[in-house]
Amino acid sequence: MKTILITGINGFLGSNLAKTLCQNHNIIGLEYSIKSLDRIKNYNFKVYCAENEIPDEVFTEQSIDFIIHTATFYGKQNESTDIIAKANLFIPFELLEKAIIFKCKLFINTDTVLDRFVNTYALSKRHFQEWLYIRRNEIKIINMQLEHFYGPGASNSNFITNMIDRLKSDEDIIDLTLGEQKRGFVYIEDVISAYEIVINKVLEIPNSYTEFQVTVNQLISVKELMLSLKRLTNSKSKLNFGSLSYRENELLESKTDNKKLVKLGWNPTTELNQGLEFTILSELKIKN
Repeated sequence: MKTILITGINGFLGSNLAKTLCQNHNIIGLEYSIKSLDRIKNYNFKVYCAENEIPDEVFTEQSIDFIIHTATFYGKQNESTDIIAKANLFIPFELLEKAIIFKCKLFINTDTVLDRFVNTYALSKRHFQEWLYIRRNEIKIINMQLEHFYGPGASNSNFITNMIDRLKSDEDIIDLTLGEQKRGFVYIEDVISAYEIVINKVLEIPNSYTEFQVTVNQLISVKELMLSLKRLTNSKSKLNFGSLSYRENELLESKTDNKKLVKLGWNPTTELNQGLEFTILSELKIKN
């Protein structure tokens, strides 16, 4: 049993990781705010607040073996660059420093497959990844690059959850890009199993810095995804493809590769339509 610190423990990814990993490990949490911990309210996790800084008590009150950094700030409400940089670069950098000082054995970072120049979020994530690489001789680093992941319990800021909500409410017109972007959409349980594999087989990962891309081989265009969601939700909404412009430097086809993760033993099992159905049913239960 390891003592694992999960940052963003009340987030969609962090909470699901905590609920799974607590079966075999001692879980400690870190959140920017501890005023509301709804996703983990039925669990007795010890959670520290990092609103102003990373408290030393996180490391002095118990010996942290592994850190899983899932906390992130997407900046979807046009927040200032300094807020995004603080959340995705400076606070994580402080965490990395303390992980090294207090001799943690492993730092697992949650990264994105997005091109660094797509937006300030992606740029800030890439900057931190580069710092991790530089510090790789001081602490073992595993960088998990995630494709778009989804599933029951995701917030409305999640693209698939947001579209399900809008389709279920029969919004008259939903404006979209042409939808030519091809992506690998990964169900949350498969994402969690990827982290489990890495933790369980960490001794089989010899390098001081290793990247794994958490993606699926079945790429689907955003247009195909939206048409599937409309069908599965029986929505009357009109999908207005082409009414929105692509983001600058938008990646039209994901070039990710999960072979390293599969070789380690990862086996994503949830087909897209099945995952979408699970998510839609979950959203209906929440609404009712």
